[in-house]
Amino acid sequence: MRNLFFILLLMLSGNVLASAEISIGTLYDYMSGQQSTYLKRIRNQGDATAFVKVAIHEITYDGAGQPHESPELTEGNRALIASPSRMIIPAKGMQATRLLYLGARDKERYFRVRFIPVLPRKEDGFDMDDQSIDGQQQISAGVNILTGFGAIIFVMPKETRFDTGMIEADTMTTVVNNGNATIVLDFFEECDGRGKNCSTPGKIHLLPNMKKQLMKKKDHLYRFVLIEGDQSRNMVIGH
Repeated sequence: MRNLFFILLLMLSGNVLASAEISIGTLYDYMSGQQSTYLKRIRNQGDATAFVKVAIHEITYDGAGQPHESPELTEGNRALIASPSRMIIPAKGMQATRLLYLGARDKERYFRVRFIPVLPRKEDGFDMDDQSIDGQQQISAGVNILTGFGAIIFVMPKETRFDTGMIEADTMTTVVNNGNATIVLDFFEECDGRGKNCSTPGKIHLLPNMKKQLMKKKDHLYRFVLIEGDQSRNMVIGH
């Protein structure tokens, strides 16, 4: 009898711990001037079905370069839409949503796309019968403690122009984006003059008209991959 109770306890514990685990892949995505759609794959690495809704917010930048995020864009007022905007992803499974841009392409625009795990409710757009919903709520009980995972998508203008400048001065080198689309300083790191002891690599986005100042120091260099659309080149600045 005691062994039977222990087995039942383990089974119940397994059900309680079952939860979804969402992975959205890259945190930054780029839609070129020749693209109007972008396919985003969402994986569920957990052991319970994931119910995910997609929320889209536009990001704008003020004169000081500070980002401001709009309220969630509603139907009929969206330059960027997701199809589907509601996903049911089985445990260890994957589903894709297609991001479709419908707005003007005269300048670069930026959007935060959030993938939010939710409980499956009809009012959230999940087309399920009541019996199915009740069963899924039990195995997805842990999903409401998760937060949404957000990716940023850069929508480049139709006539994309890259123009990266390097301005040399006595005390610094300034990387300037003179183009109309974002450039990326990928795997950016600071190293000693031998290129041995380096900082943790990072990713820097330079929006149009933005710049990055690299101070000149003795026995010190910067290295990164400069990405301009589908073109890239290795850069080393300093000595």
